[in-house]
Amino acid sequence: MADPRTSEVDGAGTSLYVHVPFCVVKCGYCDFNSYVADQDAAHERFLAGLAAELEHAWPAGRVPKTVFFGGGTPSLLSEARLERLLHSVDRIAPLRGCAEVTLEANPESITAAKAAVARAGGITRFSMGVQTFHPHHLRFLDRAHTAARAEQAFGELRAAGATNLSIDLMFGIPGETFAEWAADLDRALALGPDHLSCYNLTFEPGTRLYRDLQRDTVAPNDQEVDRAMFEHTREQLAAAGFTAYEVSNFAGRGGACRHNEHYWLQGDYVGVGPGASSHRGGVRWTNLKALEPWSAAALAGLPCAGSAETLRPRQRLAEAIWLGIRRAVGVDLIAAQERVGVSAMPELLPILDRHLQRGYVTWDGRWLRLTAAGLLMADQVGGDFLGLGVAAD
Repeated sequence: MADPRTSEVDGAGTSLYVHVPFCVVKCGYCDFNSYVADQDAAHERFLAGLAAELEHAWPAGRVPKTVFFGGGTPSLLSEARLERLLHSVDRIAPLRGCAEVTLEANPESITAAKAAVARAGGITRFSMGVQTFHPHHLRFLDRAHTAARAEQAFGELRAAGATNLSIDLMFGIPGETFAEWAADLDRALALGPDHLSCYNLTFEPGTRLYRDLQRDTVAPNDQEVDRAMFEHTREQLAAAGFTAYEVSNFAGRGGACRHNEHYWLQGDYVGVGPGASSHRGGVRWTNLKALEPWSAAALAGLPCAGSAETLRPRQRLAEAIWLGIRRAVGVDLIAAQERVGVSAMPELLPILDRHLQRGYVTWDGRWLRLTAAGLLMADQVGGDFLGLGVAAD
């Protein structure tokens, strides 16, 4: 099974993702590799496995381009264990020289003391999952915090010296009204975040929410209401000084998330932890998801990957367009083809023409971008280009 060798990792151009799989509750909409395991033994096993995996996955002393501690809920770890986590990573992949080091946190588990530990350990950016400030929507989403706690946690992060603080929000919750979403957005802006991610709730296969949809026990929000929410978001955040640099992401004082930009541009990255994914030069692999088999492999010095694939050139090109077209600057089709070593304009032109006629995209012979109308159809447009990847090379 594929495993990143330290001699093959270019620290300057490679990002590092650290997956902490634990959550206080498994949210019904979440399709990430996360599970409820708050036992001391599970957390200790994770930290031991992570330290062991890092020894093989990253060349000691090389500074990553960016680092992202995600999950799951990294802030669920105790203060002492969070400090050990950061130390384990910093010992192998020095954090101080990184352009950006992000820690995901949830309001119910981040504390002033943990924020201080994170800042001292090299974290330069926090991403807090708020989703909504309305109690009934928080319950529907299985969130473990209250609106008041979210605001309090934001203040604690600021008091700890966090100068780059992002908030995640979610709209299109079944039954949500336009007025409720507008109020959520206003309440988030009142906190003064440096970045906002505003996602339209989706029903992902494999989640409890998707199963409820299949059973007709829950229904999607009205599409016209969702559209009004989306348009209001862009208008309101633009008026507040935020730049929409991607369909769902808005940069304020903190700027764009560099780690995500690296993903969207198909950069190389190494993922460590249960279920973490890695990519290098068109080869992608994903670690074993369950804690015990992953940690057993890591502690034995064996590859932790459970699956791997080598992407064909047209697959890489299709993904480059699928990811890149969501960015405000669009995707450079010429550069994308040169990067993956394939010319596919004959196959691309019919798809381009179809979306040009619909008014969803603009194309100047090089740069492909979504129009205002196309932003509302980003998933459909991107999906059409993704279909190019099934063509034979």
